[in-house]
Amino acid sequence: LETAELARAVSWRYANAVDTADFELLKTVFTEDAVLTTSKGSRSGRDEVIDYYAKALVAPVQRKHFLANQSLTTLGPGLVLLESYFLYTFAGEDTSILGWGNYVDRIQIIDGVGYIQDKQITVEIHADSRIGWAEQ
Repeated sequence: LETAELARAVSWRYANAVDTADFELLKTVFTEDAVLTTSKGSRSGRDEVIDYYAKALVAPVQRKHFLANQSLTTLGPGLVLLESYFLYTFAGEDTSILGWGNYVDRIQIIDGVGYIQDKQITVEIHADSRIGWAEQ
């Protein structure tokens, strides 16, 4: 149960860091050898992962994402797989985006703290809400 809660805690730190573009907090989310995989390819190592987010989060919009239906599988001592659905919004002067997809995170517990070792992001819908997601 402790491992499960530590995994959920790092999931929350991740969402909070991305929503607020807090790169110092984001550094506390990933292991040194982390791998991030998105539709734009893979990044290896914490520095490359943080650089990816620094470029991806540059737009001046309000972000919020919501994690749901999390499923946790124990892979070994201090190692878990956390699968989540996510929903997100982007709102700006000329932006109104609604989207959703899946995260698959391999999380390692180190000295009582959870860290993402491997994160796969699959976006299923990324749509302008003024047009409607059903049109996408």
